[in-house]
Amino acid sequence: MPTLAKFLSRFWLTPLLCATAVPAYAATRSLSEDWLFTRGEVKGAEASAFGDSGWLPVAVPHDWAVMDGPNGAPPFTPQAVGGQDSGYLPGGIGWYRRHLRLDSAEVQKLVRLNFEAVYMDADIWLNGELLAEHHFGYTAFTVDLTGKLKAGDNVIAVRVHHADPSSRWYGGSGIIRPVSLDILDCVHLQPDSIFVTTPVATEASGTVTVRAATGNCAGRAQPMELVTQIVAPNGDVVAQTSDVRTVAGKGNADWNQSFTVPRPALWSPDAPNLYTLVQQVRVQGAVTDERRTRFGIRTISADAVNGLRVNGKPVRLRGGNFHHDNYMLGAAGFPDADMRKVALMKAAGYNALRSSHNPASQATLDAADELGMLVIDESFDAWNKSKRDMDYARFFKTDWQQDIDSMVISGRNHPSVLFWSIGNEIPEQGSPLGVDTGRKLAERVRLLDPTRPVTQAVSTDAPASDAQFAVLDIAGYNYRANMFEDDHKKFPERVMYTSESLPLDAFSYWRKVETMPWVIGDFVWTAVDYIGESGIGWMGYSQDWQKLGPYPWHLAYCGEIDVTGRKRPAAYYRQILWKTGIDPVVAFVRQPKGTEDLPDRHYYPITPPHLDWSHPDVHPSWTWRGQEGKSLEVEVYSELPEVELFLNNKSLGRKMVSVDTEYKALFNVTYAPGRLTAVGYRAGREAARWELRTAGAPTSAKVSVDRQRLTANGQDLAYVAVQLADADGTPIYAQADDRRVTVRVTGAANLAGIGNGDPRDASSLQSGTRTSFHGRVVAVIRAGTQAGPVKVEVAVDGVPVQELRLDTVSR
Repeated sequence: MPTLAKFLSRFWLTPLLCATAVPAYAATRSLSEDWLFTRGEVKGAEASAFGDSGWLPVAVPHDWAVMDGPNGAPPFTPQAVGGQDSGYLPGGIGWYRRHLRLDSAEVQKLVRLNFEAVYMDADIWLNGELLAEHHFGYTAFTVDLTGKLKAGDNVIAVRVHHADPSSRWYGGSGIIRPVSLDILDCVHLQPDSIFVTTPVATEASGTVTVRAATGNCAGRAQPMELVTQIVAPNGDVVAQTSDVRTVAGKGNADWNQSFTVPRPALWSPDAPNLYTLVQQVRVQGAVTDERRTRFGIRTISADAVNGLRVNGKPVRLRGGNFHHDNYMLGAAGFPDADMRKVALMKAAGYNALRSSHNPASQATLDAADELGMLVIDESFDAWNKSKRDMDYARFFKTDWQQDIDSMVISGRNHPSVLFWSIGNEIPEQGSPLGVDTGRKLAERVRLLDPTRPVTQAVSTDAPASDAQFAVLDIAGYNYRANMFEDDHKKFPERVMYTSESLPLDAFSYWRKVETMPWVIGDFVWTAVDYIGESGIGWMGYSQDWQKLGPYPWHLAYCGEIDVTGRKRPAAYYRQILWKTGIDPVVAFVRQPKGTEDLPDRHYYPITPPHLDWSHPDVHPSWTWRGQEGKSLEVEVYSELPEVELFLNNKSLGRKMVSVDTEYKALFNVTYAPGRLTAVGYRAGREAARWELRTAGAPTSAKVSVDRQRLTANGQDLAYVAVQLADADGTPIYAQADDRRVTVRVTGAANLAGIGNGDPRDASSLQSGTRTSFHGRVVAVIRAGTQAGPVKVEVAVDGVPVQELRLDTVSR
């Protein structure tokens, strides 16, 4: 299995390659830098002449909710209106302004201002004129600036109103995804019109069909040529064509082209080969526009007999859910941060993700394309009926079509997108209103993309569930694997999967996938931890489903990968179930009786049945001071058929593991400091081992960084991990040995955030100082816009200071 660093290196080469391909005749500019921000309502801030000199300079993506207060106070507060849902982070009103200078030639062109997402209720002004409103916090939208700009200074103003309670999880506040500006020639490709499909994908041949539209803004007819090439992963041009036609003045033209690619390099989760569609519009031989679109040659099919197949080969969905936030960055969707989450999942053995419960960012889809992750791209958490007073249901009736269009059009050329999901746990699911609404949404999706199935995550029982599933192509069940067998008898052609499942039930859910062909996969809640739904993975919901973790709990703490990127024991067990071979044998120690890793585990008295999102309370540690001579329970997980446990080189016995033991072996071990070693055997020979060592006092910090070079674009990120260790290099895990860690950044980059994964540590995410949690802290470094060296200084209480050197290089 490739390392996480290898996965990430693929992304950080991509911007350099793409930068050389941007043509001069159709420019797309990043507007990530040079924004000014202020919090709260400001009268007249939309006006061009408004005095903004005292506003705070920021880069976007940006989330003001995680910013410290003016006196340095942390952003978390028990008074936050969103409360437990938002992780005790506030919403409110914020203003952004950006000065935009264009020359006289540029303002005569077609100009489009593109926002990938603003959370939420955004009003957009240009030079004091209100041009657009956009409500949904997760969909891309474009503001047409054509004919409204002036040569010289222009002012874009954005008012964002995040009214709480708006969500069941943390949404963030602000311009949370990238912003760009398109400057197009009068004769151009319409960016949203391009649609690539691959109806045939075999080892012998691939068929590629391309649909696109061109526009002519001139007042007279214009002859134009559309030249199209398909470029293979190795850079070879493998197909090309050219068509000529005359387009009426102020008119558009639709183009349909088809290509045959001999012996294509197919896209799949195991071999994510990507082609590039290069389209040029030419007028009298001169290129007026060029677009490059990545795609994969692949087919998808699913039925209740053969399951899911990609390119005719069976695939089981090893899936996980995640929300959109990036922890110490808040909801700011920096491309590198979104890509990193996908890479973490891939490295942990997942091959599929569900973007719960909103459309995925382009960076997420790009990463999934690159790594071979299949995606269920989801639209909404509410339709006509609200779950929270200020959620999207306020706007659904008027806005759903534009937001569905945005999700599908922006995602349909990504080979990673497997299904379109039109909703999650919709309150009116199964009712006449819910069925009618679901039918309308599904029909709209199929109109825009007839090549992919439509699904929905349903959380109700029959007959309501059957009524809702009837308007879908694939049935998503939330926490209802018990229905699979009976539903198959009633509906033998229905294709099913668990759109959400519990970590504690990993074995039983996965056995359904292994033994029932009509069940094509399982998506755990959740793969990656997140802000909000505070403590759902520890104390869970109260019996009446109204209360979660009290302040200072702010993380869900149900992710199998924690918010810093560290795999938790449940992730190791899952990769054993999947037989990934990543870590064939692992061992963890159950929290000793009478002790606790975190408080509040039984905060709410619960009477079963009640959904439980917690994990087994086991730990990757053999440091248990005060437990000497006492019996500790050790759980060994193995995809190998036999395991043996050793303590200080003394065998504690061998045990067989199999599906009958749920791939687990349990040992009771009298605790003594030293080395606990689990060995896995195949055919009587050692095939893998796992070791836990008792750690002494922390004497050092292992500091690592996931990249050495940043591009001076204001967007590139480097993640610096600090792991405390004892004199022998053994990682520190016991919380009694945690230490305060301070990270300082100087030079051509800055500190973007710092975190530790402690679900109760509500201290600053931006100050640069955090106490480690189970021996670990992670900081994020963001590149500046000027090239130069970067020095990262890591100071840990009682440990020698360490320094890292990075480089920020010119674009």
